[in-house]
Amino acid sequence: MQLSTRQARIFRLALLLGSGLPVSAQKIINQLGCSEPTLTRALKELRETYSAEIKYSKATHSYQLLEPGQLDKKALRRINEILHSSIDHKHTEVVSSVSLDKEMKKSVSLSLRSSVLRKIDRLALLADTTRSDAVEMLVDNCIVEFLSTLSQRGIGR
Repeated sequence: MQLSTRQARIFRLALLLGSGLPVSAQKIINQLGCSEPTLTRALKELRETYSAEIKYSKATHSYQLLEPGQLDKKALRRINEILHSSIDHKHTEVVSSVSLDKEMKKSVSLSLRSSVLRKIDRLALLADTTRSDAVEMLVDNCIVEFLSTLSQRGIGR
């Protein structure tokens, strides 16, 4: 089973707090690899989803599961199984990577409509390449065509 990063974080948080003992906020943040605001959101979701009562202690800067709600031992065991299953799934999954040669490429963020993104993904699949390489290929070809059109019109000389 493939878990989203957010769901895996909430499950790991449930396991950390499941013993009912106080756990320092810093330890949770380190274990989850998240920021304090993200921890706050994860705690809120854990409280709401499982009707769990989680207390924060200012004195020790720690969290403690007081009332587990639906987070009983059976639920925690199931969460642990799902997490391990997800980890095993991720290890067997083949992930394509984007090569960023520091001298040649720079990471860029684009806002695209979903329909355009689907077309880029389809192109990447047909060309048996990554999304990044497909975008680069499109940009190279379109710029060449655009510059050619401009020079034919006598613009940009």
